[in-house]
Amino acid sequence: MSVMHPQAPSARRSPLGDASARANAQLRFEDLSWRARFGCKGPGAQAWLAELGLSVPPQPNSAALDERGVLVARLATSEFLIEAVDGGFEQIVATAQKLQSTPPAQVYPVARQDLVLSIEGPGSNTLLRQICSVDFAPLLQHSRVDSGPIVLTSMIGVGVVAWPRLGQRGATLTLWLDPSFAHYFWTTLLEVGSGVGGDFSK
Repeated sequence: MSVMHPQAPSARRSPLGDASARANAQLRFEDLSWRARFGCKGPGAQAWLAELGLSVPPQPNSAALDERGVLVARLATSEFLIEAVDGGFEQIVATAQKLQSTPPAQVYPVARQDLVLSIEGPGSNTLLRQICSVDFAPLLQHSRVDSGPIVLTSMIGVGVVAWPRLGQRGATLTLWLDPSFAHYFWTTLLEVGSGVGGDFSK
């Protein structure tokens, strides 16, 4: 299994094609698949990431965002998703290439070619109650800018990794999922969301 090669945002193609963002009166969906990321796992992964100067969350199913804007999400005891969220693109590119060419001992690359979507807006909780059994209301209400829980769950029959975060426009839920479900997931979000806040505009 190979690690993803990060590319400049202008060179990346989304699993959704040209559909990058949609909004109505209550919701906003945005495709963030262009952000550079890679994954790794293994008994040496935590120490290796820390040696690189990244903020590594100590607990499973949690996330930390450092001052450069690089996210480290701990998906299990020794598996990690690393993404350039608010910056740090060059570091992600260099680290991903190094991981593939000369992986450290007991560190293994994990392919990350996710569809990445954000959900935000006052209608988020109403939408999420219809597509997922997890109650995200308290998680979104108490979300933070630089850390928080990671939730592994299912939405409309698709497995997702979810991160509630406090953003510039309020609480946002970021989702990572298998890109083979991109069209189904996106169109279903738009369909259900239309019942929450009306038809979506480009």
